[in-house]
Amino acid sequence: MFVGFIAGILPTVVMSISEYPFYKKWGIKGVYELHESEMMFCKLTNREFKNKISSFGLLTHMINGSLLSIPFVFYINLTNTLPTILLGIIYAIVVWIVTLLPVHKLITGESLRDNPFGYKPALVSVFGHAIYGFILSQSYVSVVDFYIALILYIGV
Repeated sequence: MFVGFIAGILPTVVMSISEYPFYKKWGIKGVYELHESEMMFCKLTNREFKNKISSFGLLTHMINGSLLSIPFVFYINLTNTLPTILLGIIYAIVVWIVTLLPVHKLITGESLRDNPFGYKPALVSVFGHAIYGFILSQSYVSVVDFYIALILYIGV
């Protein structure tokens, strides 16, 4: 679990950076993940939603992205599969379908169909997830290599 969480940090950061220009252009409703993360934080803390991302909303997004890498790592280890770029992208798109589509309205109160920017935020979101999956497949390998080297070095 720890390796999975750590492996998810970099992909979430890169995904967030890739979506930032769209946040600047369209605001929070133009980036589904940021909108959901901010709304989750506001609901958890009983805070008023201000239609922009806060540092705590961004932290919520980082935690969610890192947690969502754990099932990928479990799958890789359970099936003894190589973490290819294609597998990472497929996983990230499945995560998008399973987590974003059914819960966006529940979290934000707004339907994906009624977005003022039409279908464009959905494309940004899918592309952001593809970037996440691409980086996750590579990040996982690096984290595992580091973890193994650390274990060998300290002699555990």
